[in-house]
Amino acid sequence: MLHWFLRYYFLRRANSLESDLVNYSRIQDRLGNRIKRNQFQNNEDDRLSIYEDIEASVALLRKTGKNLITRKSIIALAKSSGTTSTSKYLPITKDFLNANFEAGKDLLAMYTKAYPDTKIFSGQNFSLTGSYTIENKIVIGDISALFTFFLKPWYRPFRAPDMHTATIGDWDQKLDLMIPILANADIRWIAGAPSWMKVVLDALECYKGMTIMEIWPNLEVFFYGGMDIAPFQNYFDEKFSNKVRYWQTYNASEGFFGIQYDKNSSSLFLLPNVNVQHFFLPHIDNPTIDQIRTADQLEIGEKYELVISNTAGLNKYRMGDLILVESQNPMRFQVVGRTKSYINTFGEELMVHNTETAIFNLQSKIEFQITDYSVAPVVDTSGSGYHRWFIEFAKPPNDIRLFEKLLDAELSNVNSDYKAKRDKSLVMQCLSVKSLPKSSFENYLAMNNRKTVQAKIPKLWKDTEIQDQLLKLS
Repeated sequence: MLHWFLRYYFLRRANSLESDLVNYSRIQDRLGNRIKRNQFQNNEDDRLSIYEDIEASVALLRKTGKNLITRKSIIALAKSSGTTSTSKYLPITKDFLNANFEAGKDLLAMYTKAYPDTKIFSGQNFSLTGSYTIENKIVIGDISALFTFFLKPWYRPFRAPDMHTATIGDWDQKLDLMIPILANADIRWIAGAPSWMKVVLDALECYKGMTIMEIWPNLEVFFYGGMDIAPFQNYFDEKFSNKVRYWQTYNASEGFFGIQYDKNSSSLFLLPNVNVQHFFLPHIDNPTIDQIRTADQLEIGEKYELVISNTAGLNKYRMGDLILVESQNPMRFQVVGRTKSYINTFGEELMVHNTETAIFNLQSKIEFQITDYSVAPVVDTSGSGYHRWFIEFAKPPNDIRLFEKLLDAELSNVNSDYKAKRDKSLVMQCLSVKSLPKSSFENYLAMNNRKTVQAKIPKLWKDTEIQDQLLKLS
C-alpha cells in the first residue's frame, strides 16, 4: 500500500516540477528578492565572491558561535571535499537544508515519471555517507552526513545501514561494520560517487562470495554524482549484469543544483526552487561582475562557470564548476570540468569531460576497466611536451602501448584544440600511461587525511605535484 501511495505522490510531484521549469525565470527572480532580505547590509551585491570572502566569518562562527554571515540562524557547516584546495566550510540554515531535502524528492519524482512501474519504494536504499562533529551546537560534516543527521525519523527505516554506522568517521571501520548490514538488506537503489561505490560493491561480493545482483536482486537504479560515471561504465555494467539504471545528480556542499531530466539522456536541468539563485560567467580569464548572465542569456554549445547566491549567506559565489549548455527551454547542461582543474599548458584546453568521453568511447573498442586516474602535463626544455597519465586499472588492457595510441586518438576526436596541438607532434607528443598499483589513489587520500566518501583527486592538474606524491606511494 505504501509503495502505491509513494509512487502516486512522486508522479504528481513531477508534474508540479515541470510547471516550475516553465516558470523558471519568475521563480528565480522571486527567490533573488528573498535572498537579499536574508543578507546583512554590508554584503555587497556588485561583486563576485569566493570562499575566502567568508572564511574569517566562518572561523568566528566556529570559535564563538557569532553569526556575521546571514540573518538566518546557521545550524550546520558543510565541509567540502577539497578537490582543488583545502577543505571549505559552507554555512547551512534550516530553510536551506529543507530545500535540499525537497530537491531529493524532485530527484525521485523525475525518476518515477520516467519509470512509473518502479519498485524502489518497496525496499531500502543505500547512500554513501560521510561523518560529522558538533562544535558550539553547530553540526559540521560533509553534506551527505548532514542530510543523514537531520533526516526525519520516519525516513530512516528506508535506509541502510543505520545512522550511527553510516556516519562513522574512520572509513575502514565503517566499511567493516556496514558490509554485514548491507549484505542482508533489500536494497532497491544506491547513491554516491562511482569511485567510492565501487569499493563498497567489491567488499560486499568478497564478504558474501556472491555477485551484487545475487546479494541485491531487486536493485534498480544507481543515482550518481560528484564525478562522471563514464570511466566506470564497463565496471558497473558488468557488476549489475546490465540490469541497473543510472541517473545523474548535481549536488554539492553549496546546494543541490540539478538532476537528470529524463531517461533518454544524462543531461541535467537546474532546479528552480531550492533556495539557490543561478548566475553564469563566460569561461574566460578573470571574468568580472558586469559579465554575469542569467539562464535565458546563455548560448547553446558554450561553456560557463556557475555562480550562485543562496539563502544560507553565499552571494554571487563562484562555484568553480564549468557547465556546457546543451539546449534551452528548459535549459539542459552537462558539468564538464572545473576552473582550476583543466590542462591548457600547450593551448589544448583539455577538460574532464573530454577525458571521460574519450575513455568511455575507447571502452567499446578494447577491454579495460579504470579505478581512477590523474593527468598532468610534462614540458621539456624546448617548450613542447606531452600529457602523462597515471591510471589505476581494475582490469588493465592487454597492450599498454596500443592503449596509449588509441586513447590519444580518442582525445583528438573529442577535442579539436587537442587535435591541433597533436598535429605532426610539433607541439605535443603522444600521451604516456603509467599503471599504478591497486589502492594507490585511496592511499593518497589517506596520506592527506582525506579518506572520506566525498573526497576525490583532481583528474586534471596544471603540474606534476599530485603525480609526484603518487609516485612516492608506488
